[in-house]
Amino acid sequence: MEKKTVIALFRAELTTSDAFRSYLELFPDAWFSRDGGDNFLAEFGHQWNSVFVDHLRDVFRHHFREMGVPEDLLPTVELTDSRRGSWIMEAALTMFGGVGTVYTVLKGISELSEIADGIEKTKNRLRKELQQSFRKRVVERIEPTIGNLGNQQDQPLRFPSPTKMAPPSESVDVTFSIDARPLRALTPDKVKSHSIHLAVGVSRSFLSVENLSDDSLENLRIGLFKSKTERHNWNFADAHSKSVPTLGGRQSIAFSIQEFRDQSGNDGFSLDDDCALYVDCWLQDNSGIYLFNFYLE
Repeated sequence: MEKKTVIALFRAELTTSDAFRSYLELFPDAWFSRDGGDNFLAEFGHQWNSVFVDHLRDVFRHHFREMGVPEDLLPTVELTDSRRGSWIMEAALTMFGGVGTVYTVLKGISELSEIADGIEKTKNRLRKELQQSFRKRVVERIEPTIGNLGNQQDQPLRFPSPTKMAPPSESVDVTFSIDARPLRALTPDKVKSHSIHLAVGVSRSFLSVENLSDDSLENLRIGLFKSKTERHNWNFADAHSKSVPTLGGRQSIAFSIQEFRDQSGNDGFSLDDDCALYVDCWLQDNSGIYLFNFYLE
């Protein structure tokens, strides 16, 4: 999979307007009138997501094309999350390549702060454009929804008079934000980095560690804590631990829980308590320390 670098983040929220909520009250028995129309927004969330992503993608590909970014390096927009409340959408503006590559491409065009300013200055215009698109799509979606529901014999629907049937054009309101701080944070500074890919499993009797990367882990130390209540602070001297000189790439290893010793080198760690336990496992190699949390019922 090719590397991608996030250069900006977007967030939009749709809320039904007062006029649209009043209109939905004309259909008190309909599913789409529930929660002031929030149920309707959630039901067709995938359509609002498409409007959101497609519009932003078109706008920013044109924006960066005009700046002189090569066609094969133009950024794209990817949906990262969508959820109720009323309907919230989040997306990222990404470019192919690692941080260094993206920095070099954009720095060759303009100062990064100026590019970031240019992205953020589009906020008000984009909010208006998105609101216009969403309002049009909502009206296009609610009309056939009402018609289809009215035709269902097993779900009677009380219709208002024909003169009150047309939904209001201002159906939803939109809030929209842009965060270009990821772009401002790109830097040519030399960075020391370390990545780790581990899978850890814990039961009452054993612990397993799988190295998911191709690189070996050297001088790996594993520690275990247990508590009857969830904790967020530990003294590492209280842990029972075990050392592993080397865990090769794509290798797995398992240990009996009784093999973990306290600071004095004594055995005694056990998860045989007759109650639910919170178990925290930390792993440390030459480059960092990593914490995994478990709950054993």
